[in-house]
Amino acid sequence: MGSGRISFSPKAGNEQEATNAPVAPNIFARLGEPGLGDNRATYMPDGRTLLFASTRSGRSQIWAMNQDGGNLRQVHKSSGNDYGRVAPNADGTRLCFSSDRGGQNAVHVLDRRDGRIDLVSDPNFWSFGPTWSSTDRIAFFSKKGGNAINIWTVRPDGSELRQITNQPGESRQPWWSSDGRMLALSADHASRSFQIWVLTPEGTDARCITRGGNYQQPFWSPDGKRIAVSAKIDEAYFRIYVMNASDGSGLEQIQQPTSVDNVHPAWSPDGQSIVFTSGKESAAALWRFSFA
Repeated sequence: MGSGRISFSPKAGNEQEATNAPVAPNIFARLGEPGLGDNRATYMPDGRTLLFASTRSGRSQIWAMNQDGGNLRQVHKSSGNDYGRVAPNADGTRLCFSSDRGGQNAVHVLDRRDGRIDLVSDPNFWSFGPTWSSTDRIAFFSKKGGNAINIWTVRPDGSELRQITNQPGESRQPWWSSDGRMLALSADHASRSFQIWVLTPEGTDARCITRGGNYQQPFWSPDGKRIAVSAKIDEAYFRIYVMNASDGSGLEQIQQPTSVDNVHPAWSPDGQSIVFTSGKESAAALWRFSFA
């Protein structure tokens, strides 16, 4: 496992707020070797364990490691591909994830106590990227419901399936605020310019908090004050930024590898670290950034 203090000088940002965006002081470390397809890590509620998807076994499966990269273990073995972010419920006893085990990529819930797996999205429509709220609802994005991609919510038993966006183009990558009262998502409204929107779980009071650039994969901080994103603003590569959740101001770039896309940020439960994926597909590796 590579680790250490690595720094770089940020380039100028966009016209919105990224111009000369400061770099947060930090320590950051690579969690494992590149080339194994590790991607899309999230923390378990205890803050000590990272869940992630990896192709290291030949197909995409769910794995776990300690937050320092140690104690690597496979959480669940599947005959299909279990993709994307793996999101735990509030006590970590259940996990939601997307999988093609039924032929069509759909959202499933795994009960870690007895191994039971429940399908919670419509198996006739491609669905991906689930996130579990503190109020026990799951949000995900799907091709169901018209438009290119829409956001849906559902109970962990598959009940109360509800479409909460209905805009042209793609609405995707939802993530809950820690209190479960708001969602952040990335949407292009058929413009191909993805921006971050926040809205209620009912789909009301939607407002855009970014402009310009290409903003993806929002992830709310535990205190609800900031959102981490992967954005391509004025560079050739996606970079990880944090910004104020209220209006997208205070854009700040964390330290990260250069000359490569950095994507899928995820905050630790104590708000002191962000994990992210650096690199593409099989060449990807996970990194952890810690605020000084």
